[in-house]
Amino acid sequence: MPAAFRPSSTTKLELGCACIDMGGGTTTISASSPKASWCIPTPISLGGHHVTTDLARGLSTRIEDAERLKVVHGSALPNAADERDIVTVPPIGEDDRDQPTHVPRALLSRIVRARIEETIELIRDRIQRSGFSPIVGKRIVLTGGGSQLTGLPEVARRILARNVRIGRPLGVSGLPTAAKGPAFSTAVGLMIYPQVAELEEHAVQGGMLSQLTGGNGRIARMGQWLKESF
Repeated sequence: MPAAFRPSSTTKLELGCACIDMGGGTTTISASSPKASWCIPTPISLGGHHVTTDLARGLSTRIEDAERLKVVHGSALPNAADERDIVTVPPIGEDDRDQPTHVPRALLSRIVRARIEETIELIRDRIQRSGFSPIVGKRIVLTGGGSQLTGLPEVARRILARNVRIGRPLGVSGLPTAAKGPAFSTAVGLMIYPQVAELEEHAVQGGMLSQLTGGNGRIARMGQWLKESF
């Protein structure tokens, strides 16, 4: 499983769990047990960018402005203050005579929530049809850039009826702060996996993993490169 995430405890991996990687254009699901990992075929063709395009259409603004509105004001959960809070929406055109519009944050939240609920419902149905539901049990880890939306874990808990948490990169020392969020889980996992893939089938000799991920290991040096490059 390429995404490198941090479970809240080793129990999740010992009992099995699902990792849901919510990217910009697709959402992928994988299941893990103590013995093996599986990727559920056919990714869901929905992701964070679909929320952005919904906002761009619904609020008549540019994609880049819709992305900023999603990051700054977007939420998958309703809030009592949403009707009172006003959000400024930049105009879609570049004419100086075009004026920004002002809408209640509740409108933005309704657009976001509709797409998020649709995505989570598809995830629920895909897990049920895959046959991996008994392996996953009640344990779900959300990761990827799309998982950073405010309120998403709470919505996922309600729809999936499972314990849900956000997973962040694990296994590389020296990562810069910007690379420690869920959006970098897959990138970090792809760096780690070739080094430790055999651990899925073979017993680990003492200290092997620490040699790879410790201060002077190859993966640690990759982390230092990331820190210096971003």
